[in-house]
Amino acid sequence: MLSDIVVDDSETEFLIEDILPLRGLATIYGPPGSAKTFLALDLALSVAGGLPFFGKEVSQGGVVYIAAEAGAGLKKRVIAAREKKALPDAPFAMMALAPNLGPKRSDTAALIADIQAEWPSDAAPIRLVVVDTLARTLRGDENSAADMGAFVANAAAIAAAFNCLVLVIHHSGKDAERGMRGSSNLNGATDAEWQISSKNGIRTVLLHKLKDGEDGLVWSFRLEKRQVSGNAGKCSRSTCVVVPETSPKPVEPEPKRNPPKGVRKLVWQAVLDALGAHGEIMPVCQDLPLGKGVKRNYVRQNAISRGVGNPDNPNGQRALISKELGVLNAEGWIRQWEDWIWLPD
Repeated sequence: MLSDIVVDDSETEFLIEDILPLRGLATIYGPPGSAKTFLALDLALSVAGGLPFFGKEVSQGGVVYIAAEAGAGLKKRVIAAREKKALPDAPFAMMALAPNLGPKRSDTAALIADIQAEWPSDAAPIRLVVVDTLARTLRGDENSAADMGAFVANAAAIAAAFNCLVLVIHHSGKDAERGMRGSSNLNGATDAEWQISSKNGIRTVLLHKLKDGEDGLVWSFRLEKRQVSGNAGKCSRSTCVVVPETSPKPVEPEPKRNPPKGVRKLVWQAVLDALGAHGEIMPVCQDLPLGKGVKRNYVRQNAISRGVGNPDNPNGQRALISKELGVLNAEGWIRQWEDWIWLPD
């Protein structure tokens, strides 16, 4: 009978409000150097300390961080992050080892038993297990559906053993737009996916997937260098900590732009042609991006050859081209600085 069906209308449980579920499997992925481990560590210590993460409430609990890739270097990051958060004590444990969570001779059962044996009985229940990284803990072929399926099953076993979330750090493929590297079995099994990209020192996180929640949220952070004191008689060492720039919010759609028309279209085409014929790598400068640009005089010559302006009035012709370039810059079609013109990313 329909009347006998009980509908659970309780709110979804989150480890981090709106962006990470309380249980299951989640991933953080991005290209090398995108600060995946820095973000995962900041997240882990926020959970262990019950501190807000980018302004979002956290379900406090114990954290086990499996440092399979950066065990030695991770220690100073932990020290720096603890100091930044003023968090001397918290239920946080780091395991500098690389267990085999793949299909053959898996260490999953032994890993679960070790954590259960070592976790203090009076400590908070484990809420989060971080696996950093998938590549170091899957002793198999990432592109194999069977091998990735075994990894997913082993991660699910860890999550079930502690009734927690397992967060896996992974790499994006050669084409970042196509998502995580390897078999799609991982994507199909995840409850949440965070994708990290980097531009001009700012890291952007996109909530690419969230089961039973709203995806498409985006937030950003930067890394700030800190000095970490060594042991007695040793010099201090430097590392970085995460500094939030924005809090999670829905992605704003790019405003629609009308394509250039008339004279402006001719100048726009002059830019493209000049870049193709005379483009070069721009000099290293804080006001210029790393990449290809073109000198303004090549654009001007190309625009003149297209009939822009009155050749009998060179000053007026120059002013018209400069004006149209300024409008193209304001509308986001190009970028310009002093004598250089380039295309935005």
